[in-house]
Amino acid sequence: MQKPHCCRLPLILGWIVISYLTPARAEDPAANYAKIREGMSKLAPLVGKWSAVALFHDGDKVTENDGTWEIGWALEDTYLEYHVAMHRKGDPSHHNGFITYVTYNPRTQQYDVTYFYTRSALRVTETGVYDEKTKQFRTQAFIPLEDGTRDENVRSINDLSDPNKIVYTHYSRYSNEAVERMQVQFTLTRKR
Repeated sequence: MQKPHCCRLPLILGWIVISYLTPARAEDPAANYAKIREGMSKLAPLVGKWSAVALFHDGDKVTENDGTWEIGWALEDTYLEYHVAMHRKGDPSHHNGFITYVTYNPRTQQYDVTYFYTRSALRVTETGVYDEKTKQFRTQAFIPLEDGTRDENVRSINDLSDPNKIVYTHYSRYSNEAVERMQVQFTLTRKR
């Protein structure tokens, strides 16, 4: 026995709605993965184990931290994964750290960088570009209410020109500040 047309109509309408709501699969996953790998190959100099010295700037005051950065591939070379552990020079009890994931986004043709911090629920996501001429990986982000009251604009420059030494310089400007300031500079030296 065949169902009346009125019973088939909701089924047909349901399929039409689903077909419009389902995103088109026009992108080729293999081609996207190849673009990701190509973008990530430019950041390959970051991979390794590094001794780190950080100089935190707060006006005229500079605080030195020591530590380690371990950077390796994750998820079939789709991401770089950083594990960073730092402590105040001479005082391991005063420590901090973060984990970072970096990938190349073929849609935006930029890098996506996400930071997760020790003892904090704050998560920061930056976008970045790699400059082949200068061998610099540069990122930037806007962080709403970073300290609970002020928005913050940040940017960083990772100088990858020396395969055994990376200099990462981080700049910041809060919404109530007129000019940007250099907040911290990490100097990474490759461990042998």
